[in-house]
Amino acid sequence: MAPPHRRRAAVAVRALVALTALLCATGLAPAATSGPAARAAVAEVPPPTATSSVVTVRTGGDRIADAEVGPLAGVTLGLFADEGATDPVDPDWGVCVSDADGDCSFTVPGTGPGGPNEGAVYTVRQIAAPSGWYTNPELRTGPGSGSDSLSPVYAFPTPELEGGQTYSSTSDFMYSTEYRESPFTASTGIWQQSRVNPPLDAACGIDVALVLDLSASVGSALPQLKAAADQFTDTLAGTPSRLSLFSFDRNSPSTGTENHPEPTSVSTQAGADAFKSLYADWELGSGTNWDQGLYAVAKAPTRYDLTVVLTDGNPTRFSKPLQGDGSRTHFADTEGGIFAANAVKAEGTRVVAVGVGRGVEGVSGLNLRAISGPQAFTGDNPETADHYQTTDFTAAGAALNQLALSNCEGTLSVIKQIVPESNTGEDVSGAQNAGPGWEFTASSTEPLGDLPDTRTTGDGGTGGVTFEPGFPPTTAEAPVTVEETQQPDHTLVTQGGANAVCVNLDDGTPVPVTSSGTTGFTVDLERQASVSCTVYNRPDQAPEPVDLTVDKRWTIDGTSYAEGDQPNGYEATLTLTGPDGASATPQPWGTPRPGYAPGDTATVDEETTLPDRCTLASRQVTEVNGDPATDDLPFRATLDREHTRLTVTNTVTCEEEQAHLRLVKKVVNRHGGTATPSDWQLTATGPDQLGGPGGAEGEVAPGTYQLAESDGPEGYDASGWSCVGENGPIPVTDEDEVTLAAGQRATCTVTNTDREGPSPSPTPTPPPSPSPTHTHGPGPGGELPDTGGPGATELLALAVGLTAAGALAALVTGARRRFRDRNGPATG
Repeated sequence: MAPPHRRRAAVAVRALVALTALLCATGLAPAATSGPAARAAVAEVPPPTATSSVVTVRTGGDRIADAEVGPLAGVTLGLFADEGATDPVDPDWGVCVSDADGDCSFTVPGTGPGGPNEGAVYTVRQIAAPSGWYTNPELRTGPGSGSDSLSPVYAFPTPELEGGQTYSSTSDFMYSTEYRESPFTASTGIWQQSRVNPPLDAACGIDVALVLDLSASVGSALPQLKAAADQFTDTLAGTPSRLSLFSFDRNSPSTGTENHPEPTSVSTQAGADAFKSLYADWELGSGTNWDQGLYAVAKAPTRYDLTVVLTDGNPTRFSKPLQGDGSRTHFADTEGGIFAANAVKAEGTRVVAVGVGRGVEGVSGLNLRAISGPQAFTGDNPETADHYQTTDFTAAGAALNQLALSNCEGTLSVIKQIVPESNTGEDVSGAQNAGPGWEFTASSTEPLGDLPDTRTTGDGGTGGVTFEPGFPPTTAEAPVTVEETQQPDHTLVTQGGANAVCVNLDDGTPVPVTSSGTTGFTVDLERQASVSCTVYNRPDQAPEPVDLTVDKRWTIDGTSYAEGDQPNGYEATLTLTGPDGASATPQPWGTPRPGYAPGDTATVDEETTLPDRCTLASRQVTEVNGDPATDDLPFRATLDREHTRLTVTNTVTCEEEQAHLRLVKKVVNRHGGTATPSDWQLTATGPDQLGGPGGAEGEVAPGTYQLAESDGPEGYDASGWSCVGENGPIPVTDEDEVTLAAGQRATCTVTNTDREGPSPSPTPTPPPSPSPTHTHGPGPGGELPDTGGPGATELLALAVGLTAAGALAALVTGARRRFRDRNGPATG
């Protein structure tokens, strides 16, 4: 019977086939693939027979998750009689090559009952790695402190083989969690090998991930570890380099710290100091997990040129969640570091491991080699060395110094900095690295290779470029001139009168500079020197923006009004041009329009709306910044101060609009009276005079009018005056005065009612006195008979009203009924 994990795999495969069939039926299946990847996807470990056994080893390459390793194809393993054997037990079934699933399987014949290989135990050992990978035949194990080191062979014995059985490295042999048993070969069951270390870009100016070991074993040497990191950082200052920061103890980041995967420019000393401050107050944790420290780099969004691991010990933990015992180094701890380092290298990043102190002496170099590469530092090969073993952190700092400048010999770096525009003279305090687009061209009067050359700053934040001239064999030193392509609105800031300030990166000494033209400089560059020059520019101070405000006034028939207070019907919309040459657009009166530059001009204009009877006599700018003016619109304003303010006045004349007044007399004869409206003289006295027997009607000037009646017969009582206009009642004072506005129409009525008693007799109506200004005959009010009861007109109005009320009631009742039909009984 197959082992449980193989049965589970078969069930999973059958489920996958069923799911694929369902997706195909619904048209949702992905397109079929072909080629090796497709064939590998369905490859399975061969099944054993009654007379054979299968030994399968899982091979791994890159870590792809905190606790997961991707497969690696092309790994060649062999079955050997023992660790010392030089040849596999059989050139055919004793050799396997891993497939795309990372399975390397041996089918061992003759393991059934009585077979020649029944009960055999073989040793699995690596024969070869795929192209681009290298093997680690031995790894260092033992206490994490580096004492009592062991270097067991990376090989694993199989169980005693029986026919019909499959033996897996991840469960039946190789894999182990027995962390106390010497020689501490407990493994994850996934066969390791290391990626070949990518070469470092041959450039002076790189992106580096600095990984610091903060395990407890560092102890009192923590200040020296930080000093070594400081020296590396300071060495990169002056080159267009960037640093990112990671830490680890049993996890990453280490306890109480924070990783900084985002690159920080260290092209200037200020940038280097800012980076050093990130780890200045870090403290130690416990445990050593190379795996998670390196995998944090692999997971970072930035692709680095170089990863430097600064460690004082060997790994005692791996994976996440944590595994390992935290005190000893096993195969599994180093395997985890190898898989994580492979993931970093897979991005094209070179990994350099720097081991410091007794914890990484001697055979501990095996593990440093496994996560970086086989080339050890010999003192003069910083460009190619993969790993360093130094006695103390001071020596580590010196080694890192060599590494940092390994590609800077004979180069000239130019760092561009932008000075705050408020600075004056040669003050460069507060300068920041320039952004992309700053162009420099280097040339020489000597025949140096790769010159002339033009370089442009990028968007990495370093503000730097590097020139790498090729020196002929006989040339030890040559002048190099650098010319800057000056950007608009910027001015070069000299230092001590020179167009640049330069320093030798090898020893920090100043390098003499000769200015060349207004923006260039020349330095003598030695064949093996590393020179960095800083060029400062200051933005030209941008003029303070100015604004324009335009106020509005009206003069209507001699009366002045501020905008908003003028009578209805008088409107004007302001338009302004600019800023930045924009065409005319509306602008509220009295509201500043900002954004103009000093000296700009703006055209001031307006669109007006007036009543029909009115004429725009003039529209002028009558005030400029408090001074009188008489300029017609459109007006071209010159903005020569921070705040410009104008006043535009519109002068309007209007034909006087009359009011319309009608005086009406009503007579109510309930008790036998016989008077008629014409028996009374009605008058309205004010700016004009209107009057007549029984009423009058005509155009009058706007204003207040005194209403009166006279000459009527005795025996009648008069009501108060009531006036009504087109929009409703018009107030009448207790003194019978009414005020009429221009254009207003009013009907004013007074009613006389006869008293109960002897019928009054009419009296003759004398001519009106005084004569009205407007002479009009009796108005319609004088022609309305009133005998004390409702006339035909009143009865008709009453009938119409009743009919309308009935119709309205029916409409409401019907609406309520329809509402109830749709919505149920009404609730009130």
